[in-house]
Amino acid sequence: MQFGSGTSDTKFSGPPKVKNQSKVKNRLRVKNRSRVMPKKKKRKGSRSAVNAFDASQLGNWEQDVASLAGMLVHEVKNPLSTLNISSQLLLEELGDPESPRDHRTQRRLETMRSEIQRIEKIVSSFLQLTRPQQMQRDSVDASRLVEDVISRNREAIELEGVNVFFQPMDVPRVAGDASLLHQAVLNLILNGCSAMSEGGEIFLRVLESTYRGSSAVVIEVTDTGVGISEEAIPRIFRPYVSTTEGGTGLGLPTTLRIIRLHGGTILVESEPGQGSRFSIVLPAEGSTQ
Repeated sequence: MQFGSGTSDTKFSGPPKVKNQSKVKNRLRVKNRSRVMPKKKKRKGSRSAVNAFDASQLGNWEQDVASLAGMLVHEVKNPLSTLNISSQLLLEELGDPESPRDHRTQRRLETMRSEIQRIEKIVSSFLQLTRPQQMQRDSVDASRLVEDVISRNREAIELEGVNVFFQPMDVPRVAGDASLLHQAVLNLILNGCSAMSEGGEIFLRVLESTYRGSSAVVIEVTDTGVGISEEAIPRIFRPYVSTTEGGTGLGLPTTLRIIRLHGGTILVESEPGQGSRFSIVLPAEGSTQ
């Protein structure tokens, strides 16, 4: 497969179709290296990989938001922590409610604490987004990295009604920070989960490719979610833009920032109602960009 070279042998027509899904669900494990992902059916008029949206087209927004980080630390985060602790203490003092009035008070305090925690999560995500990244370059096996992400998070993902399938392949290693790349892959998996409120499937695969004439390693994350319109795709990497209810709009910007630090990019292919495919494209170790 080639990206950005004018040729492609893949077309996006939604996620791969899994035969006998009832027999497959909840059985797949990362250690099963013999599993091959089902082939995707080509659909007339579907969008080819060469025409996928390339996030490298986007400008750098980091400087636009970094100046707000310090203010958020002192003006928002610290008071929120105080409110969170205070609401917890009030709930403990209330104990087991006996009267209808106490029940109402308990519900209101629980709602208050839940909303405070939600805001704290948004603030923490924003700070993580703007904080300077300390990147350590090591030789990283992309297939093993994806295996590790899945094994550490499979139970939590399956609790959301989402089944994860992975096709490992032998590919060149990449030079990068395993911890940051772990976060980037997990963010894309969670992004896919958020697009499937009623459950679904996520397919991951790692493959060797070329990008702009150089050897590259591609990590694909394909979901069976609601999909994204072509008009909305260029906006999803902007902070606070979310296509799913309850999303902070910070996961994809953070992911793009990490991949850019590694000299890579993210390609997006999607059709409404057909799911989405996000492809992390990283320079292979020793390649020139």
